[in-house]
Amino acid sequence: MKFTMNTEKLKEMVSRAVKGVGNNKLIPLTSLMCLEVKNNKLTIITTDATNYLYIIEDKVLSDDFYVVIDANQFSKLISKMTCETVSLEVKKMQMLEVSGNGKYKIELPMDENGEPIKYPDPYSKLQLSDDTNAGVVNRTTIQVILDTIKPALANTLEVPCYTGYYMGKQVVATDTYKIASLDLKMFDKARLISAELVDLLSVINVEKIKVDIVDNTIVYNTPDCIVVGKFMDGIDDFAIDPIMELVNTEFDSKCCIPKGQLLQVLDRLSLFVGTYDKNAIHLTFTREGLQISSKAANGIEVIDYVSSDNFKDFTCSIDIQMFANEVKSIQNDVIELYYGEDNAIKLVDGNITIIIALLEDSVEE
Repeated sequence: MKFTMNTEKLKEMVSRAVKGVGNNKLIPLTSLMCLEVKNNKLTIITTDATNYLYIIEDKVLSDDFYVVIDANQFSKLISKMTCETVSLEVKKMQMLEVSGNGKYKIELPMDENGEPIKYPDPYSKLQLSDDTNAGVVNRTTIQVILDTIKPALANTLEVPCYTGYYMGKQVVATDTYKIASLDLKMFDKARLISAELVDLLSVINVEKIKVDIVDNTIVYNTPDCIVVGKFMDGIDDFAIDPIMELVNTEFDSKCCIPKGQLLQVLDRLSLFVGTYDKNAIHLTFTREGLQISSKAANGIEVIDYVSSDNFKDFTCSIDIQMFANEVKSIQNDVIELYYGEDNAIKLVDGNITIIIALLEDSVEE
């Protein structure tokens, strides 16, 4: 079995496909990559054992071809090729010969019976129809989720459901200290989707993405890329009602502040947040502007408001790193900041709302 392909095209496909490689040492399959040519269509498949990524190229002039190889070694080799074309040939069912700038032989992994590995292909087993069609999602929407909602995800497993996105009437992420909500309906029925699955969607490079749902499986489908994943368990543990109550809380006061200036101040002030400060800084809303200071008051700056509505004197403590990360996620150049509640502040950017919990550690009088 042999096929030849333009090097730059193969590089592009492999570099996308490798993003689906899970590299879980306990599951050997997640370090492998499948390349198949069938009916003049090349498909590259990778997986993390839950989600499967398919990168596809039609009109490949080749006989049928099939190989499963080590993804890391193969992808690095292809990325370093400078020749015009690359040829792949399976030799004696145990070796892949890669011909380009030179000839390289990659040993093929075998199963427990000493036979070439057959890679799982869950997409080919799905029966997709009009009944499974769940609509279309825009790539720009996925990018907004990755840029602004993802930073609020939990990265520990104390409450596993909070490591994923709640998608229903809104897209919501929380680690219980911060909440990010996108006011956009994704599904008729609320679903829990893993961070890993949404990350994979960044590989898609067309705007309109067809979505199908078959039982507990979701498929994101475009002509040159398919992502097949599973919904997460635990959606009943996601406290969506109290979370949305916080998101919809009415705050007494609001100010608008330049995003760039705020990030610069936080960056400078971080140099004066000591080991024992627990990342805490003070925000003091004054008539002149927002005063930001370290706990020891050895770093103080004031940012002028772009505008201010219903001003009132208010001081609170907040985690500087958490605050800076959420400010960075805002797309607008001007931050809408709502304050006046004892437990949280709110940032708003169009249909995106971010809630950040305040620290109990009070300002010393």
